[in-house]
Amino acid sequence: GSRRHPMTLWTFCQSVLLLFNAFAILNEPRFLEKRGLGQSSLTSGYVSATSPRGQLIGLITATQYMRVPLVVLNALVIFVKMVFG
Repeated sequence: GSRRHPMTLWTFCQSVLLLFNAFAILNEPRFLEKRGLGQSSLTSGYVSATSPRGQLIGLITATQYMRVPLVVLNALVIFVKMVFG
């Protein structure tokens, strides 16, 4: 039979980390600007900073600036997974 794994705080944190990793690798000129999700959309006034789209742009930008801490968190998660399974 199949084993079901409940969603724990640990698996939720891993999921959020994966999402932040996905945001961190998005290329702004090639991908984000073409979809109106680049930082220039906020600075030009095209998108309001308080709108959901503006909030998403802010999250993506913040995640891209936090690449070094993301590398450390990824290394920590890999270490924990190797030690504890």
